[in-house]
Amino acid sequence: MTGSPILREQPGHASRWSEAEGLLETVVGLADLLSDRARDMSAAARNEVIEQLATQAATAMRVVENLSLAARLATGDVSLSSDTVELADLVESVADGWTQRHGVRVRVDGVGVALGDTEWMRTVVDNVLDDAFARGAGEIEVMISEGYSKTSIEIHDDGRAIPDSDLELLAEPYHRNQASEWEGSVLGRGVVVARGLVKGMGGELRCFRVDERNSCEITLRRQGDGVPRRRPVSRIAEAPRERQPSADDVLGLIANSSMTMVYQPIVNMGRPDASETLGYESLARFPHSDPTTWFRLAGSAGVGVDLELLAVSAGVAGFASEDGDVFLSLNLSNAGLLAPGLVMAIEGIAPGRLVLELSDTARIRSYEVTRRAVSALRERGVRLAVDDVGADEIDMWHILRLDPEIIKLDRQLVADRDNIRRNNALIKGLTTMAADLGVMVIAEAVENEAEKQRLLELGVVFGQGYLFGKPEPLLWKTRVLSD
Repeated sequence: MTGSPILREQPGHASRWSEAEGLLETVVGLADLLSDRARDMSAAARNEVIEQLATQAATAMRVVENLSLAARLATGDVSLSSDTVELADLVESVADGWTQRHGVRVRVDGVGVALGDTEWMRTVVDNVLDDAFARGAGEIEVMISEGYSKTSIEIHDDGRAIPDSDLELLAEPYHRNQASEWEGSVLGRGVVVARGLVKGMGGELRCFRVDERNSCEITLRRQGDGVPRRRPVSRIAEAPRERQPSADDVLGLIANSSMTMVYQPIVNMGRPDASETLGYESLARFPHSDPTTWFRLAGSAGVGVDLELLAVSAGVAGFASEDGDVFLSLNLSNAGLLAPGLVMAIEGIAPGRLVLELSDTARIRSYEVTRRAVSALRERGVRLAVDDVGADEIDMWHILRLDPEIIKLDRQLVADRDNIRRNNALIKGLTTMAADLGVMVIAEAVENEAEKQRLLELGVVFGQGYLFGKPEPLLWKTRVLSD
């Protein structure tokens, strides 16, 4: 195997190409094994080889991508924007996908807004997590905090100690050829690439040891300083903030069942008047602040599943009197799906009218355990939907392993006009696969007629969004329709 001549000319890349070649050789070996002996293998053995093949191929791809990115950073060939980034949402999304690959727990705490490039920040966080995993980390904690002009992300891990030589190197001013000094470094390609990206966003990345734990701190600007932007940055730092709930608020809400449930219709967009309502998605609303904050805080307080099951129970209670065959769609994490209290929470409505939505980025430690839980629910008539498909990288293995009855396309695929050709190809591929498997595809967050028509042309018949109705209590809806 011969690597890219351009990358091989970069100092310090020789052994990393050897790493990539070794991974690719493993992929080829597993593929040959599957090709030669598939018929003699049991289904379990074939599935194990397929999972290993997918894991090794993904790892090899990440090594090659980082090599390419290191070369581009060395030549200044990386475009970085300065957008407003909600770091808690970004870090949790990356951590969910990363945990699925490696199975190591990542705890995320805190909120913060910073200026940076959203997509490259995903690479930064992913790379630092990868380096922690390479050092043998078994538990990783991410803490986000805001200052007056800076926002920081601290990533702590319990892996092998970072050598003093690496810490000294990180203390030096960053320069383009620094990658050549990292040959043999324990921190490896991940941090050096991440540091170059953070520096390009006007921030800093440093690593140190605290209380026998490795810590990497990423510091970014929180306010603008005249850096050119691709699009205007909203003045989030100056906006009035809602009162943030406390752990006591969450516990009190669970004790008093004091959340409100609203329902958004899911329709057949192919009808001439687009008025056929097939079902509703149930969504929780809280006394103050947004639902994401409440669920995140509940998770930190150890009652995340309790709050989920309360939302499920309340969603069923507010929907059970709805006439007809329309279905009810409820959101759950993998932990909620596996919770013993789920069966009780969904009582009061025919199981055949229930759909449980599991996020495309849900943390799943064992697909076998999750599949068993889904199978037990299916025997009762409950259907499974994979939600948020396209919000991040589309994980086809995740979708196929769960074997859902429904796939829900994220707003990112529906509305991102900057990448419309790519998104159209992804949607078309998903609808073709879904048709072959007998899976229903629903587009989320459809907001205008142009989006609806584009989706219909791509084969997406079912939709949900403000074009068809805002999330509202069903009693309010019924009263208005009867007036």
